[in-house]
Amino acid sequence: MSVLATMRQAVASWRPTETIPNGVPDRAEPKRVLVVNDDQNVLDVAERLLIGDGHVPVLTGAPQSALQIARSLRPAAIFLDVLMPGFDGWDLLAALKSDPETSSIPVMMICMLGERRKALDAGADGVIAKPLDADRMRAAMARISSDQSSSK
Repeated sequence: MSVLATMRQAVASWRPTETIPNGVPDRAEPKRVLVVNDDQNVLDVAERLLIGDGHVPVLTGAPQSALQIARSLRPAAIFLDVLMPGFDGWDLLAALKSDPETSSIPVMMICMLGERRKALDAGADGVIAKPLDADRMRAAMARISSDQSSSK
């Protein structure tokens, strides 16, 4: 699937955030979400989806800077692409999980389904299959929020 087709699919799947059962919009504190991907089109789509759902996206196409960003901003979650030149997603995942300041931040790997087991074995908290779309991203954020609220 081309990048343009992926982008169109992600935007087409976007719907405004639902309201909670009593009809009042959810006013929870916005969560910072770090997205690391070397494809600007994917970053643009992720930004629109996260903003639309009330989150604060932090985007970078430079995986070598993502560890420092995660240390300083302490995002609620990190969405991390596997395939990037140089310091790839596997390297960054290992660095994030071995650093005491970032090891507890949930990391969702964006990869092909065949890499799911490898990602989980490497310490990822979950996997989002390519192409990135609104439903997958929302489901991942819901799992992260559920896990964080149950661990309090």
